[in-house]
Amino acid sequence: MNSDCVRFETFDEIEMFWFETMGISPSLTQLTAGPLNFELRAEDFEGVTLNWVRSEGRQLWRDVLEGDGLHIGYMIESEGTVLSSGLEVGSKDALVWHPGQETDYLLHGPLLSLEISVSEDLVDVLGWTPRGAPLRRIPGERLNRLTEVCRTASRWLRLQEVSDSPEFRNQKRMWRDHVLEVLSEVLMPWMEAQSVSVSAIPASRQHKIVRSAETVFELGEDDVQGDIETLAGQLGMSKRKLYYAFQSTLGIGPRRYFELRRLHALRRELKRLHKDDCTVTELAHAHGFTQLGRVAGLYKTHFGETPSETLRRSV
Repeated sequence: MNSDCVRFETFDEIEMFWFETMGISPSLTQLTAGPLNFELRAEDFEGVTLNWVRSEGRQLWRDVLEGDGLHIGYMIESEGTVLSSGLEVGSKDALVWHPGQETDYLLHGPLLSLEISVSEDLVDVLGWTPRGAPLRRIPGERLNRLTEVCRTASRWLRLQEVSDSPEFRNQKRMWRDHVLEVLSEVLMPWMEAQSVSVSAIPASRQHKIVRSAETVFELGEDDVQGDIETLAGQLGMSKRKLYYAFQSTLGIGPRRYFELRRLHALRRELKRLHKDDCTVTELAHAHGFTQLGRVAGLYKTHFGETPSETLRRSV
């Protein structure tokens, strides 16, 4: 087939696929329990890949683009809010992933987005060097035209028979060049940026508090990781202010968020290790869970299976 459609239920499946197909190292935290119903349709046009993404639930993404290719994305339809570094992203905003720099965004509810990947070889030929803040406002007509061209190209590709004929490859390259022509207009704000340095996405005050809390949490001892009051004290603020920062940015409180972080870390370990090399109890304790019955219930609610079932299926 010329068009591949894949569906994922959990964050770890998405992370692996994202890295292998797009050269992006993602860290995805699933903030809502149950299946994500995440669907990706990818269409390759000789160095340009159109990625049509549908997803549900609340998801916190932290991506790093590996290599020197180009990756740009924007939402087409959304029933919920999309945030980047705590700032709301609108229908006329687009996000460019700068190589080696973390890109942060939060999805609330059902969403349809388009992400376009351009290979390193093509970026070198085109001489594209995006600069400046990753998140930018784009004239609506430019994004609309890019969406329509990509939709038309995708429809054409889906109707074609699998072929390696010169004629088919030439037609694919023609569509690729058409997409690149329109994409170049969308990329103009990054190409015309005055600063040669890559500036960070402007973060909201609440988002900065959340990131500071994460740093303290990751470096802290058990008393910090288990006590939000101690965490707030180390940040020099009240529990109320810390709670408001998390609630306004992520939609959940700090205690719940860090519990989910540890739950995701536990699942990554369970998927990575062999069942003969460890036990669920050992791994749960290593990630700060002392009540095995409670963590098993939380885990099954969130991921649809028990920790033991994950470990038994691990490689």
